[in-house]
Amino acid sequence: MKIFIAAVAPVAAVTWLAAQSAPRPAPAQDSGLIRGFSRTSSAVELARERELKAMPTAKAAEADFDVMTAEPHHTGSPYEIKLADYVSDQFKKIGIESTKYEYSVLLPWPKQRRIDIVAPDQVRLEVEEEKIRGDQWADKPGILPAYNAYSPSGDVTGEIVYVNFGVPADYETLDRLGISVKGKIVLARYGGSWRGIKPKVAAEHGAIACIIYSDPHEDGYFQGDVYPDGPFRGWGMIQRGSVMDMPRYPGDPSTPDRPSKPGVERIPMDKIETFAPIPVQPMSYRDGVELLKRLQGPVAPEAWRGALPITYRIGPGPAKVHMNLQMDYGQRRLINVVGKITGSVAPDEWIIVGSHRDAWTFGASDSVSGHVSMMAVARAMSEMMKKGWKPRRSVLFISWDGEEQGLLGSTEWVEDLTAELKAKAAIYVNRDAGAGGLDFSGSAVHSLTPFVHELAQAIAPEGTGKTLYDGWLGRSRDQAPAREGQPMLKTPPVGALGSGSDYTAFLDHVGIASMDMGLNGRGGDGSYHSTYDNPTWFKKYIDPHFTFSVLASQVTGVALLRLADAEVLPFDYETYGQQILEYIGEIEQQAAKASPDGAKTVDFAGLRSAAQAFATAGADVRGRSQSLLGESPSSAALAEINHRLIMAERDLIEPAGLPDRPWYRHVVYAPGLYTGYGVKTIPGVREAVDAGNYTRAAEQAAIVIRALQRATRTLWP
Repeated sequence: MKIFIAAVAPVAAVTWLAAQSAPRPAPAQDSGLIRGFSRTSSAVELARERELKAMPTAKAAEADFDVMTAEPHHTGSPYEIKLADYVSDQFKKIGIESTKYEYSVLLPWPKQRRIDIVAPDQVRLEVEEEKIRGDQWADKPGILPAYNAYSPSGDVTGEIVYVNFGVPADYETLDRLGISVKGKIVLARYGGSWRGIKPKVAAEHGAIACIIYSDPHEDGYFQGDVYPDGPFRGWGMIQRGSVMDMPRYPGDPSTPDRPSKPGVERIPMDKIETFAPIPVQPMSYRDGVELLKRLQGPVAPEAWRGALPITYRIGPGPAKVHMNLQMDYGQRRLINVVGKITGSVAPDEWIIVGSHRDAWTFGASDSVSGHVSMMAVARAMSEMMKKGWKPRRSVLFISWDGEEQGLLGSTEWVEDLTAELKAKAAIYVNRDAGAGGLDFSGSAVHSLTPFVHELAQAIAPEGTGKTLYDGWLGRSRDQAPAREGQPMLKTPPVGALGSGSDYTAFLDHVGIASMDMGLNGRGGDGSYHSTYDNPTWFKKYIDPHFTFSVLASQVTGVALLRLADAEVLPFDYETYGQQILEYIGEIEQQAAKASPDGAKTVDFAGLRSAAQAFATAGADVRGRSQSLLGESPSSAALAEINHRLIMAERDLIEPAGLPDRPWYRHVVYAPGLYTGYGVKTIPGVREAVDAGNYTRAAEQAAIVIRALQRATRTLWP
């Protein structure tokens, strides 16, 4: 599952406002100071970073990559289990403590998948992915067929209705046109939203099944040459993916809020609420065009038209299909591997970095490229320990399993170790796919916004003459040019975390500060979740010389060094509070516009006051931190202030959870119920306002106020 930061960015207006108001951090490499370090320790840290950045090599990255992409390795497959041993052995080989955590998760594999056009003529459609002649990977045994995980079985027949991206706004268009999908099979194109939203919304409107096809407009020939002549999605390439209702809760659907271990109570299959509500099957544009060209009815609006050489019509019919999907649900073996370097000063403050090793097929980009960079850092730190260095805090390297189907491995591990993580975890750093270019982007809890900016400033790719930050800021300005009367972007926006990758359980369920980052380039999504996310595609078009893999290791390594060795953790709660004020302002504007009377029932003044007090406390704790770093602080003083910085994030957890989805407990961040991966900030209030439920919005505002007050007292007793 590929979720770069850019893919989970917050609402555009909020991002723009935040970028204007946030102070640009002083470039650490110019001042000689690194956030969280004294002047003396900053100099030592910079030397240590130079040492680490010189260690990763393209040769080592490719060797690790070749092992991990040699065979298909979806969760529960023989090679995925073998790779758990490989990762564990690598940790042990370099002198890092290694532990395996095994779970048994409910996971479907496809049995029968058949789609036949039965009107106006009869055609059996392909449900298998195209095998490109001469490709050595497509014929490998053990490739998981193209399917959507957590689709139910079903045998249905119905007319086709084209629904564009299949998001709520598209059904508003259908309503205006007088077209119903009740009793129909909807055809949606990939894009515009996370795939799991498409069957969810279709079912709510009465559809009986959902087909999701890849249109060349999004990642095919409209974007550039297709594989094997280029990196983009070809005629018969299919995007697999999960359609679990993860905005309700991720992880094993049968064990929410508890680990999938022997003896744990499981929800009966017929009571599980996170399965897709109707049968779902992915399709290439080779077959999507066969359905689209048989549709009549109104011509689709311009925004609904893809890049196929046809007139896009909506239907319904006369295209009619018979769809028979049979899924094999069973318990599958899942193995997370944890490598640990124990800290020398604060061993019970954990810096955790994780990357998933499972894949839909070979996973060259998603997520072996991320996993390789994490392993390179583990090896580099091992070499540094041999020379006498030990991190101040403990560093945990985690190889996740089961990410693709629904964040299974990370969610089960967090649910398993919740008590220990609440006590010890300081920050979680996520490394999903993302070693495919020079385009850096980052998302994080907003107390880490300045840290992410300074991290990007600390890395200057060889031969470019500028830092990753420079490129990031330039792209951000191109994408959001200054509006009339408004200043140019001062800083690139750090996105808010929604869901879609392994930080979700850490942040949204437990309240562990998290960050995600990636290095992207053109064409990197072209083979997403297909058989062709394989070594040949990756080495030819994405990272031929493993230059970006080395760069990703350097970024990851510098981030972990700074987090592990900072005397004071680099949280900036003033920035966090300022960002929350921006979010409150946006929600208040929306409410006042939609319902002036309803908006008056929500204590927006109380929200602003609580957020401002939170920001003020953040400024105070930052001042105290800087004073400490200018002295010779005692270990007890540093431990006390770091504990407050860590626990303030926990205070933003509401034990009762969000309305209708109690697994999600963070009052500032959650994926939207109808945005999938995309974030809804201050979700309890925002989604209530979206729904026009101002009684709930007022109740949720009171909860957010109390959470901010808790965090304020923690920061500033």
